[in-house]
Amino acid sequence: MICSANSNIGMKRTLNEDTVIVKKYTEKTCLCVVCDGMGGANAGEEASSLAAKTFVKVIDNFLVPYIGSKEKSFRASDVKRVMSEALYKANERVYKRAKGNPDLQGMGTTIVAALIINKTVFCLNVGDSRLYILNGTRIKQVTKDHSYVQYLIDLGRITPEEAETSANKNIITRAVGTEQSVRPDIFVDEVEDGSFLLLCSDGLYNFVDEAAMCDIVSSDPSSRRIDQIELDKKTRRLIDTANNNGGLDNITVAVVKI
Repeated sequence: MICSANSNIGMKRTLNEDTVIVKKYTEKTCLCVVCDGMGGANAGEEASSLAAKTFVKVIDNFLVPYIGSKEKSFRASDVKRVMSEALYKANERVYKRAKGNPDLQGMGTTIVAALIINKTVFCLNVGDSRLYILNGTRIKQVTKDHSYVQYLIDLGRITPEEAETSANKNIITRAVGTEQSVRPDIFVDEVEDGSFLLLCSDGLYNFVDEAAMCDIVSSDPSSRRIDQIELDKKTRRLIDTANNNGGLDNITVAVVKI
C-alpha cells in the first residue's frame, strides 16, 4: 500500500482553506483525511486544520498501541465507533473555537476520511468532499454528498446532470463545527489488489470528470506496478487538470494504491 496527497490553492482563490493528512501506520494500515473549510477571513482554514488534526489524533490513540505488534483484526463495529468518536471530537473543537472568537463565528468544514485496514475501507463523511474507489476503467463514488442539489436529486426534482450546472451546487446541508452536533455517514467496503482510493474536495470533481479521474489514476495497465514517485505524479496531474479546466476553487486530493 502506498499513499500520496497534495493540495493547491487553485487559480482564483487567495487562500487555501483545505487540509489533507495522510498517515501510513503499517504496510496494511493507512488513514487519509480531507477537509474543505468555510468561513470569512482565516476561519475556513482554521476549521479544516483543527478538524483534521483532531480527527487524526483520536484515530492515533486507537491504532498506535498496536503498531509494531502483529496485525490486529479489528471488529468493524469498533472501528466505526472510533471514527464516530473522532468526528464528534472534531465537531466539538471547531464549534467551541468558533463560539470563543467572534472573528470565527460560523466557521465550519467538510470532512471525508478513509481508514484502510488490510483491504477493508472504513469511510466517514460530512459535507460534499468525496471518496471514490477506482480499478481500471471502473470508478465508484462511495460517499453521498450532503448538499442541497443532492437533496433535490433524491426528491427527483433535478437530474445529476442538472445538478452539475446548478447555481446552488455549493450549498451543503451538513458541516463540521457549525452546530453542537452533526451526524456523519459511515461506509464499509472491501477493495481488491490494484485498486485505488481517491479522496478529494469539490475543487477536484467540479473540474475533473470521473472518466478523466480514471484515465489519470488507474486506467493504465502499468498502474498496478507504480511506485511512490509515480503515484505522486498522478496526484499532481489531477490537480493540474483541475487548474487547466478553470481551477476556481482550492483543490485537494489523497490517493492510496492498494
